Amino acid sequence: MARGRRTKAKRRRAPKTLKLLGIAEAMVQGSIVTQELADVNLLQFVAGDAGPSWSVAGGGISLSEIAKRPELLATMGERLMKPDAVIGIAVKSAVANMAFRFGRKALRRPINLMNRTVFRPLALGVSL
Repeated sequence: MARGRRTKAKRRRAPKTLKLLGIAEAMVQGSIVTQELADVNLLQFVAGDAGPSWSVAGGGISLSEIAKRPELLATMGERLMKPDAVIGIAVKSAVANMAFRFGRKALRRPINLMNRTVFRPLALGVSL
């Protein structure tokens, strides 16, 4: 007896939602690196002196300052060459990664409930 035609397996599609916890984790990881290398958090590093409350004082380095004075990259490179700074970045990054993993597992049910009852019906394109 002849075999039936085989159908192609359905291709898996990438989710079309933006995950808020993924963005938060990326901001925490970026803030760890910019705090060690530029002495400012991620928002101050990107925004620079965007307003009176955003002033980068105390020796902090922002992207706009790097664009004006490229020699500041050497300062950041010197900070990166210190072993204690690299170890500090690695340890803080590992702890943040484990905290987000544990938090996602511990809060799996409330996260799923929020996604199912709030974000999906509103069709905002975001999820937790």
